[in-house]
Amino acid sequence: MRQDEQQPNDKERPGGRVVVRQERSERTRRNLIRAASTVFDQAGYERASLSAISERAQVTKGALFFHFSAKSDLARAVQAEACATSDAALVKLARRETPAFEIATAMAHTLVELLETDTTVRAGVRLAQEIRTPGDPSLHCHLNWLGALHRTLSRARGDGSLLPDVDVRAAAVLMLSMITGTTDLPRLPADPASPSPRPLPHPQRASGPRLAPHSLDETGDQRLTRMLHLTRPALSDLPTS
Repeated sequence: MRQDEQQPNDKERPGGRVVVRQERSERTRRNLIRAASTVFDQAGYERASLSAISERAQVTKGALFFHFSAKSDLARAVQAEACATSDAALVKLARRETPAFEIATAMAHTLVELLETDTTVRAGVRLAQEIRTPGDPSLHCHLNWLGALHRTLSRARGDGSLLPDVDVRAAAVLMLSMITGTTDLPRLPADPASPSPRPLPHPQRASGPRLAPHSLDETGDQRLTRMLHLTRPALSDLPTS
């Protein structure tokens, strides 16, 4: 067979062209969700405009409306993506064969890291606070996280890594509050004129390195570490690693 008589490859066939169009469409949709995440994260739902989103995604308004008929639909897509991303991380941690209380603390650290580094997760959380969101863990990150923490702390009650007199629901709410609180606090520069607080002392049942003096410009993960350092003795008697 001569070269000019070769059969077209899969993507040159009619069905292959459909596959290419589908792949391109999916890439455009993902690009729009990423662009919307950035705009929602920076401006909030009310101030975010579809023009700003389409411009950031470098697509036409027509392409945007092909995938999302309204700003609310795009917001729901961002929320769903945020929940899916964070849920995947929590499911992976839940498979660990370690004391469940340690898994719960690892979940807390992971969620704080996602809030600080993943624009879509951060935007999804903000949207759930700014627009009416169904009580659906696939759209409302806080409900998703609270459920994962509650299930994990219930396991901790069973394996003995959570103290027997601890209310599991209250402990889950406390940990979620610490996660959200560490990232909601403003990043303020440290005042060089103010005295530097002393390092936190070890709890009697804890071991490990001493914590560095507090700084107002510390990261969310560092703030979470301090909070867990203070609350851990009331929740678990496991030694710190």
